[in-house]
Amino acid sequence: MSRIANTREVILTSDSTGEHWSAAVWDPRTGSLLSTYKNAGALSHRTLQLLNDSYVIGADLTKPRIHIWPINNHNPVPNLRLTTPGKVTALCCSPNGAYIVAAISEKLFLWQACNGRLLGNLSQHYQTVSCLSFSKDGSLFASGAEDGLVFVWSLYRVLNDDLPTALHAFSHHSLPVKDLQFGHAGAKGRLCSVSLDRTCNVYDPGSGQLLLTLVFNVPLTAVCMNAKESDLFVGCTDGSVYRFNLHEPPRGIEHHVQIRKDDGETATFQGHKSSVATLSVSIDCRYLLSGSTTGEVHLWDIASRQILRTIDHKGPITAAFFAKQYENFRVTNLQPRLQVCSLQRVADEEGKQSIEIISRDRLHGELLDFESYVESKESGRSEDRNSRKMLEMREEIDRLKEINAAIYQYSVKRILNKTNGTSP
Repeated sequence: MSRIANTREVILTSDSTGEHWSAAVWDPRTGSLLSTYKNAGALSHRTLQLLNDSYVIGADLTKPRIHIWPINNHNPVPNLRLTTPGKVTALCCSPNGAYIVAAISEKLFLWQACNGRLLGNLSQHYQTVSCLSFSKDGSLFASGAEDGLVFVWSLYRVLNDDLPTALHAFSHHSLPVKDLQFGHAGAKGRLCSVSLDRTCNVYDPGSGQLLLTLVFNVPLTAVCMNAKESDLFVGCTDGSVYRFNLHEPPRGIEHHVQIRKDDGETATFQGHKSSVATLSVSIDCRYLLSGSTTGEVHLWDIASRQILRTIDHKGPITAAFFAKQYENFRVTNLQPRLQVCSLQRVADEEGKQSIEIISRDRLHGELLDFESYVESKESGRSEDRNSRKMLEMREEIDRLKEINAAIYQYSVKRILNKTNGTSP
């Protein structure tokens, strides 16, 4: 069996039974169990999250609450109940842990973790929201639902507008959206979504453009990209995982994927016997993690498409992903750099006039004015294009001057030769 390099990452998983633990941390090099989070019950699908390097959270499968554990302790945080207005169907948090977004049926609720304030109650979906994702810079989050709609939300708008609306709305899917993920390039990266309608869509979240539609021959249930956004991985209901090269895109927006055994464009990972529930790629882009509804988590070597090891669970996988191997996983006395309070069930009457911010280092993505960010980027690009155009025009003028000088010299020489009666 191939030896796995030290990726400085760990694997977090959860299943729908919660028989022995609610969530677990694994060593990808050996497959050994490092720690567990207990005394809370099973977690709902795709709700297991890290609140930065301090806490682990996950929504209860059957009750309207969010469980929270210190990252180094298997017991939940004492005297802290994160009760929600209803059973959570999807959950995500900003990369710095400052904000928590939970879907309850077709509505989205946004809380600030440090004081528990309910800052947003968004309602644009018509059916149950099934998946949520935050961009890596924390400026955007996206929601996908059973109604086939995908919305991209500006965190800045949600925090500051009285009646916030989605930044972009996509209605290209005709069946429920099962998964969506932002790339690693922040607001200027890509957003991918998959649906039971057998399509995978790739969007530009900045401009709101549909860049690519991949059509498969089976319903799709999971999606992820590597850190370079060069490879797209898609999981299907038949247990297959497909890898698609985004650095060699097709000529048209819509592309029907033809699966072949040894295809340079699309590679197939065969190993699951049931629907793929979740996908994740290691930060070094060498390993793929996939979990299925029959309870197995496979760790793949991407280059060879071989299974390096399998971590078996008692029930369907609800979460499986790579996470940074924080030192706080192993410390005895945790000193959290985040403050978490009980969640409000209703917003303050005074609204959003005052918001307490707890930040450290350069954690300013939650305040990013996305429109200004895009505008400044586009302005910079426009200036770059104008500069290049001016340079090209100057080069063309210099070239024309040289040609004119050569023509002039040639003409003068011909005239002088004729005057002197000599042949050219």
